Parts: sequence; C-alpha cells; structure tokens
Amino acid sequence: MPYQEALTIVAPIRPGEVDAVKRVLGTIPDHIDAWDVIPFDRLPRLHFARLVVFDEATDLDGQTIAAQLALMTNVDAPLDAHLNDLAGTAGAGLDTVFGGCAGYPDESHRTPAERLRFLQRYTHDAAAFYVNRQWRSVDQIRNEETLRREIGTFLDSADFSHHSADALRKAIRDFVGGRADLRWALEPAEPPGLGWRIRNLLHLIEHVGIALLLLPPAILLAPILLALLRSHERADVPDTSAAPAESIDRLRADEDFWVHNQVVAAGAFKPGLFRQVVTTVILRTTDFACRHIYNRGSLSGLNTIHFARWVAMDEGRRMFFSSNYDGSLESYMNDFIDKAAWGLNAIFSNGDGFPRTSFLFCGGIRDEKAYKRFLPTRQVQSRVWYSAYPYLTTKNVANNAAIRAGLSGQMNADETRTWLRRFGLGNQLPASGLVARILDSVPWDRLCRFSK
Repeated sequence: MPYQEALTIVAPIRPGEVDAVKRVLGTIPDHIDAWDVIPFDRLPRLHFARLVVFDEATDLDGQTIAAQLALMTNVDAPLDAHLNDLAGTAGAGLDTVFGGCAGYPDESHRTPAERLRFLQRYTHDAAAFYVNRQWRSVDQIRNEETLRREIGTFLDSADFSHHSADALRKAIRDFVGGRADLRWALEPAEPPGLGWRIRNLLHLIEHVGIALLLLPPAILLAPILLALLRSHERADVPDTSAAPAESIDRLRADEDFWVHNQVVAAGAFKPGLFRQVVTTVILRTTDFACRHIYNRGSLSGLNTIHFARWVAMDEGRRMFFSSNYDGSLESYMNDFIDKAAWGLNAIFSNGDGFPRTSFLFCGGIRDEKAYKRFLPTRQVQSRVWYSAYPYLTTKNVANNAAIRAGLSGQMNADETRTWLRRFGLGNQLPASGLVARILDSVPWDRLCRFSK
C-alpha cells in the first residue's frame, strides 16, 4: 500500500506576466468543476491539487520578493512517478500555466525531460506534513465509497428486519462475493510496504534518540531559554490591522462548493537567531508528531483535516501553511481555538504579526477576535483547486474503510452490530494512540493561567 507525499512547486513569475498568469488560472468560482488546463483528473494517485499566486511582497528588511506561482499536490507515492506524469500527461497544461515563470523552457525545448528539470529545480520540501489517513490510496478511497453505495443499494432492495446481525453480515458478504467488481473487498487492505515500515521505524528511533540526547542540556538551560523566550514575546508587536472588506469577500467566495474547503496562509518569520532556532525545533517536532503520534485521523483533536503542510519559502524568510479540511472556515478556526490552540500557537507565534503568546503555548489564538482578524490579513487566494473525492469527509473515508475491513475476519455479536450501524449513523472514528490522547488531555487552560 502506498504512502502519501506532498509536492510543492514555487516558481518566480517574470516581471509583467502576473496578470496574464492570473487570467489563465481564473478563480475557484469560475471553474469549480470545469478547469481542465492541467488535467488533474487524468493524473493517477492524485488526491488534491491547487494553484496559487503569491503576489509581489516586501520582507521585513524592506527587500522586494517577486511574485510567485505555486503548484501544490497531495499524491500517493512514488513522487517521482507523479513528477513524470506532470511533465508528460499534463505537459501542455504546464506550458500554459508556468510559461510566464522565470526559467521555464522556451517553446522549442518544451520536452518532458526539460519540464521535469524545471519542476525539480523549484520543488520545496515541506517542513511538516500531515496526512489524515496514512497509507490510504486515492483508488482505495474511491473504491471503498463505491462499495458502501452498492451495499447500501442491496440493503434497500429487500426487508432484512428479521435477520440476526450475523445473518445480515453473511448476506452482505455473499452479495459482495457474488459481484466480480466488488469481490476485492473480501480481502483486507494491504498494510504499508516493508521498506516504508523500516524507514519509518528508523525515523522514529533517530528522532527519539536525538531528543533524549538533547533533553539533559535543555533541562539545564531551561531557565535561560525561558527568559529569552519571554523577552522576545514581550517585545513582539501583534498586527492589529484588518484585511479590506473586498479581500475578505473574495476569499469567502472561494468557499463551500464541496463538503470540504481549503486555506492557504503565508507570512514572514520573525527575525533573529533565537526565533530561527525555535521555529526549526517546532516544525521538526510537528512533522515528527504528524508522522508518529497524530497518525490515526486526528490532529490534536481535529479530525476534519485531510492534508496539511508547512513550507518555508524565499530562502527561509517566509512560510506558508496549506490545508484541505471539512466544513466551513469559521468552524475550522473555532476547532483550532477550542482544541489545538497550544499547537497552533507554538508554530505560528514565530510568524510576524501573530497575536502575542506567553511561554509559546498560551495566549495567541485564545484571543479569538484578534486571531480571526489576523488570519485574513495573511490568507492567500487559491486560483485553482482540485479534489479527487469532493463529496467525502474524513469521517466518510474512515467509515468506508471500516466497512471494508468488517467484511473479512471474525466478529462477535456486539462487534457485528457496531459494524452494521456504519451503514446508517454509526460513523465511529478510530481511537487516537496513547501518546496523542495524553497530549490532548493536557489542561492547557488551567496551566496557562499561571503564564501571565
């Protein structure tokens, strides 16, 4: 079973070409179901994709940052195969979209190999990457949705009210086994490949080992580090400006076409070596947590995020955050405030203008009005957005996988009844791991009372 990866291409747009690039891309409301310049639906293994223009900006030193075009995809491994698909199958679309970017091959040299070199040149690795359902391919997600629908049709076709739970499960299994197009579901999903599991274990051991080595000096230096942190936090100047109404209206016009939405936010890192070190540690810790702790469909209590990434750009001067999530932006912000404020504060407090934090984890977005005023000032408009399963929430995806899993193996009577409820309202999510549950149970509200 493949694992998932994030591809991020960020290329500078040539002077004078920004408006032309935007005309090619249009906006999400222009073509929510009909933008085919890059044929995303013909690219295998692709979950989500978007195209974003980062307008010309000025960094904290007053230096101009040229406008840039970004392509972001979430895809099943291997990433090299996806890059080849983009350079080949989507080649003509890349020519149209990226033709206004610096360094893109001229018309006489637009071969798959040259396009691939361009993509590789401007590829940015994610500093942290979150996947809601690890190891679940886009084909599996789609096929398991078809399975659920077909079983639902079967259950509606007759009166099964007099069947026992075991008899009804057997009837469902017989129905699935009698359909050549569904018979695959009687076998459990393949586990991750051995190679990936070995690499993942080594990654876990390496990072735990580094943490254990750094723990003693970190404890000894804790008073100094905390004093430095508080000194920086007291000197922070939150951005109290508000985004123009027309900008907010434009961003809101991009929302609520499907059951999930998307967001991109970009900002400058706070200056100084101390903030640079803190940012590096926090992002690496976030990536580790996404990979090894929050890997069962919940990110610090948030179970609505499909994919998320944090990517440094402009030679480390700025970073952007991008995610695909279920529900409205308002509910998304509220979830962060209510469930994951400590994690969001730790990451984004290192960005310029963020609401003032206290001891890294406290304050910050707990000032709800300040946070909701701040976010639109850093939001970036997505011009094109593609989803391979636009009408499936993370809960739908998890429920469909559990339905497929329940077709094989043994179940007792209670487990069978629980499984049968998945065809109605029993959308039960998998439990988080032990470490995740411990972290999520920390009483941050009470601890933060002592941080002021």
